[in-house]
Amino acid sequence: MKTLKRSGVVLSFVAPALLLYCVFMIYPMIEAIRLSLFDWDGSSPDMNFIGLENYIETFQDKIFGLALKHNLLWVVLDLIIIVIPVLILAVLVGKVNKGKLFFRAGYYLPAVLSLPVVGVLWAKIYDPNIGPINIFLKAIGLESISQIWLGNPWTVLPAIIIAGAWSGYGLYFILFMAGLQSIDYSLYEAADIDGAGPVRKFWSITIPSLKNTMNIVISMVIIWGLKSFALIWTLTQGGPFYKSEVVATYVYKSAFAMYDVSYGAAGSVILAIIVIVLTVLFNSLREGRD
Repeated sequence: MKTLKRSGVVLSFVAPALLLYCVFMIYPMIEAIRLSLFDWDGSSPDMNFIGLENYIETFQDKIFGLALKHNLLWVVLDLIIIVIPVLILAVLVGKVNKGKLFFRAGYYLPAVLSLPVVGVLWAKIYDPNIGPINIFLKAIGLESISQIWLGNPWTVLPAIIIAGAWSGYGLYFILFMAGLQSIDYSLYEAADIDGAGPVRKFWSITIPSLKNTMNIVISMVIIWGLKSFALIWTLTQGGPFYKSEVVATYVYKSAFAMYDVSYGAAGSVILAIIVIVLTVLFNSLREGRD
């Protein structure tokens, strides 16, 4: 009886979150898998079962393949410009004696903004006429380098990735700051006695001690790089000429612009599988190294 009562108490705490998770996560996932097996435009009462044809068509779709490459490029560039640079920034701020709260709040501020707001802000920054980037380049005599950053097929995706990294710096910065506070300071004192320099202490003490934090940050970068949607949709909607198209934007267009909900559902299922597989592989490699 006591065990049953205890289970009821535990269930009363878990049930609300579990119910919300099932309604807003599990059910849509199951429904997406079901819809991907049909040919449906989203409004017709008729749904024709076609099995795996949508998946076969998706794998043969060159635009979908291009969008997936853009997602993978997004992940790689994010790992390069976020993980170690933000860690170094957190270490430097941690050494500040006065004004540390100011720097923490300042670097975290971009994370407070929603991605559509970030998109509007960076659209002004990249504006070819009034944007500060082109104005600065013209002021220092490098007008030949100034261009339409979001209209050039070769610069549009890197420009969006930089904007996305800027918006995510705050969250990763706070995670690293929290991890740095948990490091035993006696390790640095021992390294000072041994004559280790700042670089040696960073690679031999700071990074190994932040292993768990690094794993969380890298996992989040991978997942958000593959799920990116709002920023691209706000800035370019995948243009020009699909040069900034990612899987999420292409799936959205397929379902709600081309009225092929089933095809869009198949693309979303494939994206979900890729996210899960990459996350599991990363964690398996991490556990193997441990």
